[in-house]
Amino acid sequence: MRCSIVKSIALCVGILVCVAFSSAGAADKKAKEGQITGTVHMIDKDKSTIVVTKGATPRQVIYNSDTKWMHGTQASSKPSSLDELKENWYINCEGKFDGVKLVANACRFRASK
Repeated sequence: MRCSIVKSIALCVGILVCVAFSSAGAADKKAKEGQITGTVHMIDKDKSTIVVTKGATPRQVIYNSDTKWMHGTQASSKPSSLDELKENWYINCEGKFDGVKLVANACRFRASK
């Protein structure tokens, strides 16, 4: 009888340890990679953000000094800069999501889709 109580306690402790480690592993997930495409609604250079709309849904793109800028289509694009980007232009940004915001590592834009 005493042996089965010790085994039961050991089993419970083992299960608790497994649950604790799997919860800690879930918190360490990598940022999800993705992209946002649509029309440039607003450029805020002070906050380093671009609001992109697709349909009626606004999405926020965050850029930094490491973001690469290209002008043109996927088949024919040239290096560019943020200064050439204008509102109402089509943009495609790739990067990693920080919540619902995309931290862009590369953006390609053009005058129309």
